[in-house]
Amino acid sequence: MTTPVLKLQGVSKTYPGVRALDQVNLECLPGEVHAILGGNGSGKSTLMKIASGVVKPDGGTVEIAGNRLLRADPRAASDFGLATVYQDDSLVLEMTVAQNLFMAAKAGSVAFAEMNSWASKRLAAHGLKIDPQAVVAELSPAQRQFIEIIKALQSEPKVLLLDEPTSTLDADGVRKLAAIIADLRARGTCIIYVSHRLPEILELASRITVLRDGVHRGTFDVTSDLSEHDLITFMVGREIDVEYGVKCTNTSNQPVLVVDRLSGDAFQDISFSSQVGEIIGFAGAEGNGQREAMRALVGLEEAEGQVFCAGRQVSRVSPGAALDSGVLFLSSDRKGEAIFPELGVGRNMVLPLLGAFTWFGMLSRRRETEQARTMKRDFGVVAADLEMPVIGLSGGNQQKAVLARSFRSGAKVFLIDEPTQGVDAGARFEIYKAIRENISEGGTCVVNSSDAQELAGICDRVFVFSRGRIVKELSGESVTEETIVSSFLTARNARDNKRGQPPQEVLGTLQRIVSGSSPWWIPILFLIGLIVLVCAYAATHSDVFLKPINFRHLLLALTPVGFVAMAQLQALVVRGIDVSVGSLMSLIVVTMSFMIGAGISPSAMAVGVIGCLCVGAIAGFANGSLVRFGRINPVIATIATLSIMQGLALVGRPTPGGVLNGQFTSFLRTCIGFVPVSTGILVVAAIVGDFWLHRTKSGLFAKAVGFREESARRNGAPTTWIHLRAYALTALTAAVAGLFLGAEVAVGHPTVGQNYALLSIAAAVLGGAALSGGRGSFSGALLGAFFFTLMTNVISVLGLNSAFGVIASGAMTLIAIFLYTGASGFDRLLKGLSKQKRAVEV
Repeated sequence: MTTPVLKLQGVSKTYPGVRALDQVNLECLPGEVHAILGGNGSGKSTLMKIASGVVKPDGGTVEIAGNRLLRADPRAASDFGLATVYQDDSLVLEMTVAQNLFMAAKAGSVAFAEMNSWASKRLAAHGLKIDPQAVVAELSPAQRQFIEIIKALQSEPKVLLLDEPTSTLDADGVRKLAAIIADLRARGTCIIYVSHRLPEILELASRITVLRDGVHRGTFDVTSDLSEHDLITFMVGREIDVEYGVKCTNTSNQPVLVVDRLSGDAFQDISFSSQVGEIIGFAGAEGNGQREAMRALVGLEEAEGQVFCAGRQVSRVSPGAALDSGVLFLSSDRKGEAIFPELGVGRNMVLPLLGAFTWFGMLSRRRETEQARTMKRDFGVVAADLEMPVIGLSGGNQQKAVLARSFRSGAKVFLIDEPTQGVDAGARFEIYKAIRENISEGGTCVVNSSDAQELAGICDRVFVFSRGRIVKELSGESVTEETIVSSFLTARNARDNKRGQPPQEVLGTLQRIVSGSSPWWIPILFLIGLIVLVCAYAATHSDVFLKPINFRHLLLALTPVGFVAMAQLQALVVRGIDVSVGSLMSLIVVTMSFMIGAGISPSAMAVGVIGCLCVGAIAGFANGSLVRFGRINPVIATIATLSIMQGLALVGRPTPGGVLNGQFTSFLRTCIGFVPVSTGILVVAAIVGDFWLHRTKSGLFAKAVGFREESARRNGAPTTWIHLRAYALTALTAAVAGLFLGAEVAVGHPTVGQNYALLSIAAAVLGGAALSGGRGSFSGALLGAFFFTLMTNVISVLGLNSAFGVIASGAMTLIAIFLYTGASGFDRLLKGLSKQKRAVEV
């Protein structure tokens, strides 16, 4: 027999209240497609995560190509020859296609300078017309799925895990994927295929392993007499009804939903009506406007035209207003728009009904719980208890919970985008039955689905979209899988690859600036312009400003601010923050007063400098450990260390005292002409830092951790080390800032650095950093520091009120943030607030 290339023996895993896997065995051979089949909550995803090194099993062993995986380590699994295409993808949406592929490439295999051309060749090899410099968030879900697949294939894996790979693909995308799989099989690659789409499994798989309730129920060869009904029976362990149900026979002329000439950016002139009990389907290749048209019906996309529900015009101001008019939308983006991740399962289901459980403003928990239990039973939601966060459920059970909430909302029109995405085959038919039952008396439903078989099975009529228009209506006997697929394939000159196409040079740059995905150097240009304006104003209103002595003092004052701003940037990039840097600088100044005092030898000075840097390193690793291992919010953790370090500084020097060594302070203040040497050090440090951050894989990993840590970890980034390194370097750089600050004050002052923490954050943010992580540059942080130092200097030179400088600096920071993050500041702010409100209402 052929030696298994993937072998799992006795694998078990328990989560609180749930036995996810129980002594599961699995062997997969080279060149075979081995399907893993099971209902929601059967343990499929957990098994795949264990195999790929993402999750550590409680017991059992994992072997990849004869190598035992000793711990949960995705990098080790990748090194052994296993690659994974995740259902929720592992792409960093804020980065470009080329950067995502580059991060997954083998070390040293691609030079950074050749990254874009190399990525373009990788994409072209698979027939994908996608701009490698396109930001991933701008791509369609289908395009992102193929990027994920190409990324996984870069390592030429011996084992490829595909977790629901076709969930976002249309029929053409499925054919492309099938061709890729056939090529991989011919080369001897083992493919683990997890999918709820049974026809695909029967077409592609060599063998099928069935899991039920975390237990291995058997492995079966795929033969010609194996049917979908057999697979469903294996999954659920019993015979079930797999009929789609009787279609609507209502011929009344009183429609529930009427859409009249609806037009938007992605669709034009959409008109149709739907009767009581009727299910309407939207079909078409991905990107042809069907999803946008559905979202426009409840105000999630801007559109002109009219929508009526039961004869009354629907308000499309927001999804909440549409629901009040009787129209409910259920998004395919469960995590982003359908569930409340941290709320319990019960509360997610009964949320629209809470008003019925209140009496004089008081909520009856008993009635709420009873209703939640009933809905949980009726819709077959598998959960340990009603209080567990819904995000902890499998994708299918999350969908059931949301459907339960939707069908009890009191709406007459249900708009459902991908109703059974991520739902097992057995539960699908229960959902189809529930949809038909819940619209039978006065309701109607519109379904958008990429599954032609699903549309043919449940829809009474199907509208085919192409280029944003309805090009064909199918009804009666013509509503079949074959006619649906052929209809949109014959009209597919559509916009399949519009997103991600190489834009024109100038327009593409402007588009990225306006969309908020602007290059990292845009804030630098903004700051340079701002600094030139301030300098020009000061020069025309003061004779002192341009004198060398003024610039000397300005640049000397810049040094500690510049270093601490670049220190703060390193924490912000990984979505952290360090508010203790100011107190650390004070502690360093006090430490200098003891270790680098007057009259000591040069060798003793060197020891003192090393001692100060060691204090910084200890503080940095302490902060990093509290945040990473203690799982304490970085603000809380660094506030605690701020207090400790400030206290130590006050213990050392209750009042300012202890003169610093004059030779040392003079050395740090050395100038060439009127320009301090420290200014040159700052500039070199910023250039080197930006080269590392933006032009090396290590720097891209740091940004990826800030943008999306789980994706970075799946790409092999050592996330724990990156966090620890960031906090250590933040504190070390702040310690350097403390050394230069000590040279300015020349005495052990215990509170001299107290204002530098907020100043460092403001300077880094003004330079393009974000509290959400992943953004910014060292040059931007340095220029931000220079701007604030300049404002202080100008106010002093011009004799202005110091309050003016504080107000102006804050205003400039806010304006910069608006400009960096998109179109026009306040307009984008209002749009952002509106989007958040709509997401909650959905």
